[in-house]
Amino acid sequence: MVFAMITWGYSWVGAKILGPYGHVSTKIFLRFFFASIALIPILLKYHIPFKIDKKGFMFILWNSISLCSYNYFYFKSTHMGLAGVGGVLVTTLNPILTSLFVFSFLDKSSAKLKDFVGLIMGLTGGGIIMRLWEMDIALMISSGNIFYILASCSWVSVTIASQKSKTHIHFLTFSFWSFLSASLFSLSFCEIESISQTINYDSIYWLNIFLLSIVVMSFANTMYFFASSKIGAVKASSYIFVVPLTAIIFSKIILNEQVLYTTVLGGVLSVVAVYLINKK
Repeated sequence: MVFAMITWGYSWVGAKILGPYGHVSTKIFLRFFFASIALIPILLKYHIPFKIDKKGFMFILWNSISLCSYNYFYFKSTHMGLAGVGGVLVTTLNPILTSLFVFSFLDKSSAKLKDFVGLIMGLTGGGIIMRLWEMDIALMISSGNIFYILASCSWVSVTIASQKSKTHIHFLTFSFWSFLSASLFSLSFCEIESISQTINYDSIYWLNIFLLSIVVMSFANTMYFFASSKIGAVKASSYIFVVPLTAIIFSKIILNEQVLYTTVLGGVLSVVAVYLINKK
């Protein structure tokens, strides 16, 4: 899970690099298409059935629509805003909103004091990284950061769907059909000309498409679905606190975004929050 979250940290930089290339819907389609293809050899090697039942199909449909929604806001936000800010804002809000939903509607009795302390610590760490005292609402909206918030709301739905699916379908089968369904859903919004133009794009485009689809989507997202089914939505989402610091680091190395001492302090708080929430 920690390694998976590190790849998520890079994903914000990769999405930013892909910004000037073509339409968002085309990037979403290619990402899900390659991710689903990459899972086929794994399913065959370990003799995992492709078959799903009616309830499993409903969770797959739920998850694929949520994934498309998340990826649309994910690409739109990085096109307009900073990759480092997105990596912090979304991944800090994800566990907060997921926990709030679970504790309010699904499992009210599971919340413990340490969970609330960890969540508050993680939110504080994210706020320090973003230097919230220097931001205003108007700037957040005009810079596209509102899409980061919408992406986080979409990911709560992904997390819950993954957890609910565990009794009906194997997590790898769930991932495969979710990715394939999401690719078909996003294809309906694509223009054929936009897809054909990708052949002319350079190696930077294809490198990042493959990284975001096969490494980040097939490996990291599938690992997240697996964790959600095994340890629950709240515990799994808490690992996302690892992402902010890695996103900032990658943004500095690759995009040359400035790193401040507050970034290091906030990142440390976020990682401590992961440990606290998962501590028995």
